[in-house]
Amino acid sequence: MSESNGAGQLAGKVVAVTGATSGSGLAIARRFAAEGADVVLLARGADRLKALEEQLGPRALGLTTDVGDPDSVQASFDAIKNRFGKLDVLINNAGLHRPAPFEVLTDDEILTVVRCNLLGPVYTCRAAIPLLRAAGGGDIVNTSSEVTLEVFPYEAIYKATKAGLEALGQALSLEFEKEEIRVTTLIQGVALGEGGGSTDWVDSGEHTHLVWPRLQAEGTVNRVIGKHGGMTVESVADVHVFIVTRPRGQKLDVVRARSY
Repeated sequence: MSESNGAGQLAGKVVAVTGATSGSGLAIARRFAAEGADVVLLARGADRLKALEEQLGPRALGLTTDVGDPDSVQASFDAIKNRFGKLDVLINNAGLHRPAPFEVLTDDEILTVVRCNLLGPVYTCRAAIPLLRAAGGGDIVNTSSEVTLEVFPYEAIYKATKAGLEALGQALSLEFEKEEIRVTTLIQGVALGEGGGSTDWVDSGEHTHLVWPRLQAEGTVNRVIGKHGGMTVESVADVHVFIVTRPRGQKLDVVRARSY
């Protein structure tokens, strides 16, 4: 159970986190709950959602959601409206990172990544805007990647989706600025959870054997992990709290957080 007594710096806020049951999303959900927020957990796995709901306590609401399905997204945000009547923060954390040689990608693999990484945030932002407006303004934080700043092999589709996500954030930031809806792009480096290791960065399923040797030989993995072994997911959660607690009148368009 969460130890928060509602007295944290996010007390009274309603926060939705996509990809909330693993990795950075899990750490973000836990941290926001500890800061006193009502946390809406959005993910596909019903069993993991239920377990996290029980762990975080009565102010956590788990909603089985496929961000790549617009009907699923709208149903979840309708549930948020019915429960809370507003939304203060949307964290678009869900993402798929599956490096693979471009020519071996199947249509289904391409569509799966595009739906999760780019269309998912399009759908969630569209559904969240009326609820953020009802709150009198709020924050959207979109998780991008260092792949938009550097060129890595085997990342063509991932890079394209994250570049599109950054463009989406720029456009929405301007469109909704007068309504006090701030949109921040978080360019996030590798973040490892408990028991993580460098091989976690390259989890390409059946394509791993095609990807790993080159990335290892060229030093790509060591470069992105950094000499400190990567950020922790808890430190990523700290960055999210920092972003959404900036005073009104201050806006963080782009934040880069990485290991070195």
